[in-house]
Amino acid sequence: MIAGALMASSLLSLSLPAQAAYPEHPVRIMVSNGPGGPVDIMARMLADKLGARWQQSVVVENRPGASGIISTNTLAKAPKDGYTLGMVVASTLTIVPHATSRLPFDPDQDLQPVALVARTPFVFVVPTDSPIQSWEDFIKRSQTGDMSIGSFSVGTAFHLVWEQTARQAGTSALYVPSPTPGKTQSDLLSGLLDIALDTPSSAKGLIDGGRLRALAVTSAQRFAGLPETPTLAESGLNGYAAEPWIGLMAPAGTPEPVVVAIQEAVNDILRDPEMIRQMTMIGMVPEGGTPEQLAASIVSDREEMAPLVKELGISLQ
Repeated sequence: MIAGALMASSLLSLSLPAQAAYPEHPVRIMVSNGPGGPVDIMARMLADKLGARWQQSVVVENRPGASGIISTNTLAKAPKDGYTLGMVVASTLTIVPHATSRLPFDPDQDLQPVALVARTPFVFVVPTDSPIQSWEDFIKRSQTGDMSIGSFSVGTAFHLVWEQTARQAGTSALYVPSPTPGKTQSDLLSGLLDIALDTPSSAKGLIDGGRLRALAVTSAQRFAGLPETPTLAESGLNGYAAEPWIGLMAPAGTPEPVVVAIQEAVNDILRDPEMIRQMTMIGMVPEGGTPEQLAASIVSDREEMAPLVKELGISLQ
């Protein structure tokens, strides 16, 4: 009986194809941002290190536009084999679904979380000759007079982070959106704005050059790239932090062993000191973790954004 069972098992195993090692051919990573920005640079750094690890080409493909919908929709409709991945920013899955009724994919049913790659702290900055000397000083002045704050377009993570921060701090300022950080910085330095919300990578050159002064970072801990800049919590806004995430995702239905293989490779790379150093230079905080952790972040952040998007009347129609 045992010999017969072993023989049957051997014959069965010979008739089944062996599980192929992943990856057998080039992998592409979809990015919703244009070339040259921090998300694109981070994706290319990760792609290079994955390619070296896997001995396969890992190519970054930029598909900007429509608040990440174009890139993420392409990812959602791709073959479910792990050879098309996507670097997805938080706003695409946490803000955009509440701001449009025409989303061409289902964020819950069409996408497979793989790993939370990074978080991006923001920084509040003023010109060095500004009378605003600290975050506490800004709050006091904004509570007694009209002030303006510049940052990215309405409906972006920058806009929602400001609105959350303002509510937590019990203050307000006129939000002035801009399509580029360069335009916001120019308006700030020329006196058209009182304060701006920027990324560390965008503002650091002007900070180091003595043209801008950093008031506070939005992260829970001080950011290694701006170690002298206090957090909002250290500046009196106890218990509040905002660090939008960037996650690696695959089409739903991608085989679990493939998802695990990618996640483990990404987590190993994110622990590499050189990768940490490079990511810090572009304003990123490496994260890592499991697909389940990224999925939980998506759900909780989307729930948190829903009432704020509705209150602000944000629509991407």
